Amino acid sequence: MVETRENEPVAAPSVNGELRERVQKLRLGGPGSTASRGIVSRIAWLPWILCALLAFSWAFVAGRAYRTSAANTSEGAPKTSAPVKVGGSGSDSAPVVAGTIQLEVKGYLMPAKQFAVSPIDVGGKIIELNFVEGNFYKKDFVLARIDSTNYNAAEAEAAAAYESAQSKVAGAKSRLRDLDPQYLLPEERQQAEQELAEAKVNELRTKQEIDRLKALGGTNAIGLKELQQAQADYDAAVARSARLTATLNLLLRGVRQPKLDAAAADVQTAINDEAAAKQRLVQARWRKDNCVIKMPIDATVLSKKAELFNLVNPLAFGATSGSICDVADLSDLEVDIEIPERDISKLKVGQKCRVRADAFPERSYEGRLDRIMPIANRAKSIVNVRVKVKLPEGEAPGTYLKPEMGAVVSFLASTDSKKE
Repeated sequence: MVETRENEPVAAPSVNGELRERVQKLRLGGPGSTASRGIVSRIAWLPWILCALLAFSWAFVAGRAYRTSAANTSEGAPKTSAPVKVGGSGSDSAPVVAGTIQLEVKGYLMPAKQFAVSPIDVGGKIIELNFVEGNFYKKDFVLARIDSTNYNAAEAEAAAAYESAQSKVAGAKSRLRDLDPQYLLPEERQQAEQELAEAKVNELRTKQEIDRLKALGGTNAIGLKELQQAQADYDAAVARSARLTATLNLLLRGVRQPKLDAAAADVQTAINDEAAAKQRLVQARWRKDNCVIKMPIDATVLSKKAELFNLVNPLAFGATSGSICDVADLSDLEVDIEIPERDISKLKVGQKCRVRADAFPERSYEGRLDRIMPIANRAKSIVNVRVKVKLPEGEAPGTYLKPEMGAVVSFLASTDSKKE
């Protein structure tokens, strides 16, 4: 036992010291050993090695991207050692070099003129189909024919109604001429005057016969009978003269105005009916002609929508469809592109472009920015533009460039580019 003085504290065993000794015994080589110092040295160099590998990787990726960009820029555009700076303001803005790429965006080819060919205001069974998908046809080429039996009958009915209306017009005009003195023919007036003159002569003759018989003074039965007969002939001649005089006056003066107005109204009604019948005939012929479906322009058939003996009529129940095919002019192609709003200031209408289809990247086509759409898409923050593609001389439309193909458009700088 350890003796202690009275009132002096007894020193307790050091717990921390024992733990320290155990930890030092667990270390490799003990404290201060050579192995321990080597491991610590290698761990200290590890972050520097990782940084070096990361820097090497970034340098490799940047070099490859630079070589790819330089290759794309060199083809079809003059080389320049200075980088192109687009936009900006102030004296530090570098001038834009003509022919350099200002912007490169992907879009999709589409025809500027595309039509869905369908019968106009007619429907029925297709009895003739003369086109093949992918073939080019001239304007007015007969693509198909529809059964026109009903339309032929409608045309014949309208023609008959038109002829009947023409006859009614002629009859109404004839009745008006009979009533209206302005339509009196010279021959008709001359005939009425001659008949009246003849009646006057007959009246005078009968009057002279009466006077002759009275002068003879015949009182027997025979004389009285002759006198009575002469008086009757005279009275008839007077009545006929009066009737012919009234007829002539009626021809010269005309009938009462209400009858004349009614006759004129009948003529106008007949004329209106004739005009309506003529228009119905024109419409019937037009609908019959529409049974022959023709190519609207010089174009290529893109797709077939109907087959032989199908019913085509968008308004008829059970019809296959309203159109028979889609056609487009493949010599007039455009690229539809979505341009971010931040880049739209770099473009202007008429700007030259270079177009490459994804399917044929080795072929380059000249292009021109045709129009910038007047409205933006706020959901995507883009503005649509259309680029016209110029086909090289001798290349048949549709040989390489086809609608809905993907294409990359490179917008080129021009000499008159201005900074804003």
